[in-house]
Amino acid sequence: MKSFYNNLIIKNMLYYCLALQISLILLSGYALADNLEKSNAVVQEITSKAKQHAIDSAALDPSKKSLKIKLLIKQYINLNFMAKATTGSFWKKATDIQKERYKVALLNQIIDTVEDHLNKLSILNYRTVDAEKRGKKLVYVKGKIEDPDNNQLSVNLLWKLGKTAKGSFLVLDLEIEGISLVSSHKAETMSILRKNKGDFEILLNKYIKNK
Repeated sequence: MKSFYNNLIIKNMLYYCLALQISLILLSGYALADNLEKSNAVVQEITSKAKQHAIDSAALDPSKKSLKIKLLIKQYINLNFMAKATTGSFWKKATDIQKERYKVALLNQIIDTVEDHLNKLSILNYRTVDAEKRGKKLVYVKGKIEDPDNNQLSVNLLWKLGKTAKGSFLVLDLEIEGISLVSSHKAETMSILRKNKGDFEILLNKYIKNK
């Protein structure tokens, strides 16, 4: 009798463990699907608003048009991550004021890079091609900017989004035809900082001079 009860307890424990594993797998699958859905929704929102901006601001002065797209893009990118990623270990040496000034300069550089592509959405369309999970908090969304009349070549985009502490997703990087915004800006920034022993003032002055 004792052996029977022991076997029954073992069986119940095994059933419980199996049920727990199945539940965890299902929850993980739901979380994955939710992350992919949220990330794709963010990209769709960006491109939809950028398209509307491009249509509405076609007749605006270029500086006003740039300001509007800057305010739009700033909502959806993790600028703090990008600033750290493009300056490497030198970031720790910058003062709080220099960090804020650099983030402003970096945002301007990003806008200069992506604005033409986003403005073309007034006559072109954006389409999501695929979305895939990369780790627990990273999602890649592949898309294309396409000409409905096939008169212009498609532009391939790869959005890299990261999950925040609040559960939302922000853009960490954007590749346009395989060229990464973060990597390209990092190469330029790190070169200047290395040549000048990490002096952020020299870096900032170069950004201001080139603006």
